Amino acid sequence: MKKIIITIGKNSQTIFLLIILVIGLVILLNTIAFFYKKHKNPRFSQKEFLNNIFYKDQSQVYVLVRKKDYKVLFLSSHFEEVFHILPKRIQVDIEVLKEIVEDDTYRQFLKEYKQWNQQEPFKYSFKMKDENKWFILTITAIEHVKYHLFAFYDHSEDVLKELDYLQQIETTKNESEYKASFLSRMSHEIRTPMNGIIGMLTLAGQSKQDAKQGSYYLQQAEDISKYLLSLINEVLDMSRMEAGKLELESKPFNIYHLKAQLNNIFKETIEKKNVLFKIDYFDFDVKYFMGDELRIMQILVNLLSNASKFTDNGEITVTFRQMYKEDKVANIMMRVHDTGKGMSREFLSHIFRPFEQEGVEISKKYGGSGLGMAITDQLVKLMGGEIVVDSLEGKGTDFTVFLNLPVAPSQEYEDEKEVVVEQFSFEKKRILLAEDNEINAEICMSVLNSKGAFVDRVENGQEAVDTFKKHAKNYYDLILMDIQMPQMDGYEATQIIRTMESGKAIPIFALSADAYVENKRYSKEMGMDGHFSKPIDFDVMEKELSEYFSRRDA
Repeated sequence: MKKIIITIGKNSQTIFLLIILVIGLVILLNTIAFFYKKHKNPRFSQKEFLNNIFYKDQSQVYVLVRKKDYKVLFLSSHFEEVFHILPKRIQVDIEVLKEIVEDDTYRQFLKEYKQWNQQEPFKYSFKMKDENKWFILTITAIEHVKYHLFAFYDHSEDVLKELDYLQQIETTKNESEYKASFLSRMSHEIRTPMNGIIGMLTLAGQSKQDAKQGSYYLQQAEDISKYLLSLINEVLDMSRMEAGKLELESKPFNIYHLKAQLNNIFKETIEKKNVLFKIDYFDFDVKYFMGDELRIMQILVNLLSNASKFTDNGEITVTFRQMYKEDKVANIMMRVHDTGKGMSREFLSHIFRPFEQEGVEISKKYGGSGLGMAITDQLVKLMGGEIVVDSLEGKGTDFTVFLNLPVAPSQEYEDEKEVVVEQFSFEKKRILLAEDNEINAEICMSVLNSKGAFVDRVENGQEAVDTFKKHAKNYYDLILMDIQMPQMDGYEATQIIRTMESGKAIPIFALSADAYVENKRYSKEMGMDGHFSKPIDFDVMEKELSEYFSRRDA
């Protein structure tokens, strides 16, 4: 029985081996047939390529061309989506591809394509016509140079990144050049008046025997100092605006009040030149708007300063017009028109750049730093408005500003009553001066004493509080409070004094090197009645104190 089983087992193994050999032979024959067919029939490989690449590879667009007659045999299914050309058009005529590029690009491509040796792949980069798309075209000769395979690769993302980097580099370069130019001009603009001040003071010191001549030199030094101070203020304004730190106020203001302020500043000066000056309002159905009145005035003052400077005959007119009103927001037009010297078209293209003036002779003849227009433009933009300039040489200039201002929630605000301002005098006034800087204190005390005032000086906020507390109510007529002092600053000292019964009504005015409008507002928020910027203009101080006491007494 065992022998029979063993015999059967051996026969089974033999049969199994024979079957394996037959299967191997079949596979070998099929493989030979496969390669034979592939070699003999190029159409077979083309179909494979069509299935495996043309329809599956979406990263590139393929076009297969027969070289002998440039007939298109196959193309990617997404060809039309990429190039916006119908497949049947390119299948009839491959030259429709020239529609996707500019004529010069296509001519250059043909020139290089005809010179191609067909050994190595041919590459050509191009941009699509009327679109921000860039492609790399690679042409490969296949099947013994019987066919050309066109492969279009979209590398727009890489190109756009590169262009963006180049733009950033150019912007950085321009900013660097601008800053260098700005600092150079700043140095020139500051050093020139400083040289004038030092020179005038030197001459004044040398003219001790001639009081009249010495007085003249001192007056010249003072005038130059005022110009230098205005230049510093303008530069600081520009710096804050470019840094995005300038804050605008939004509170109700009467647009008709602008007329009175502009008349006070310009009317007398302009009419002295026999130039007509007028201010008109048209089409307003409300008078109270929300906005920053001080900054709007700054815009108008800058524009009118230019008009006044460059107009020697004819007229200067300011026009306010309510253009339209929608959803409680009014579009306001403010136009400053003059019949002055006008400006060239070339200068108008860069009038709002810092330190720009039409020519060296303009700066020499009329003065100015060239910052006013740049500040005006920045302020208008900060308010979300637009400024338009129209000028003709020898005929005059129009500056037109458009602002969208919300209408104030109420039109029933009580207008400030016109107050007769009486001249304030320091004579016999008792003043408490809080100032830690010795030189500033000496100057302030000397000027105030010369005007007849009695001044008690303390060196910090704590001493100001203690000195005020130990005197009777109404002993002091006025407190001049420096802001930055050791131990206790001026704001804290003011708030403590305001808590005292005798300190509720005492006039307190800030003294500070911080000259921004925001600083002046903050001083009032902290309980002060006003804010004088350093260096102190004592004539301006007297004027503002006159207005303050006149309003208070009224």
